Amino acid sequence: MSTFKVIERTKDIGSTKSLISKGLIPGIVYGKGSDPVKIAFENKILQKIMHSGSFYSKILDIEINGKIEKILPKQLQYHPVTDRLMHFDFLRVQEDTKVTVEIPVEFLNQEICPGLKKGGVLNLVRRLVELSCNANNIPDKLEFDLKESEIGDAVKISNINLPEGVKPTITDRDFVIATVVPPTVEVEETKPEEEGEEEDSAEKAEEKSADSKEEKSADSKEEKSADSKVEKKEDSKPESK
Repeated sequence: MSTFKVIERTKDIGSTKSLISKGLIPGIVYGKGSDPVKIAFENKILQKIMHSGSFYSKILDIEINGKIEKILPKQLQYHPVTDRLMHFDFLRVQEDTKVTVEIPVEFLNQEICPGLKKGGVLNLVRRLVELSCNANNIPDKLEFDLKESEIGDAVKISNINLPEGVKPTITDRDFVIATVVPPTVEVEETKPEEEGEEEDSAEKAEEKSADSKEEKSADSKEEKSADSKVEKKEDSKPESK
């Protein structure tokens, strides 16, 4: 395991802003029964560790003023606007320190899983499982073999073999981690012939509507013409003496 050298932050080292401008990220190391220590970590190295996988479940060795400390990453804080890393929290641990970590689950033999071969879909309910264990006994991952799983099967925490001394933090129920569900039914797309029929139907409806408007217009003109003739006849009658 690599040892990462960090520097202790003092009043002379500068403000948080000046540290970040120098490529250093400020943070703190704390632990039960020990005083917290303010430190600064080189941003490039920290980013590399963060993206190497299982960051929050990996014990790291750091060197502070020549002394090696074992730590577990606990929290990262980012700028609310720029999303730039601004601060970190590390937990100082011993081999018998009890820690809570989130561990990924890997599903084996998906290519020969009977349920998936029949068109089923692996529905992940939990990508990570929160576990409680000693710092020296953190598993890299949890595994479940899908070689006998059928559609409708559920993978629960009781189906996964946990290392000795490792327990889930949820203890009041046998919770589900994943299920093999039936294939999703896709909505059939409209066939080209049906689309053509729909267009023809729409065109006919428009033609009928246009014809109807023309007929109504013609009827309206005829009615106006008839009314006009009646008015003229009435006007042409001689006045009674």
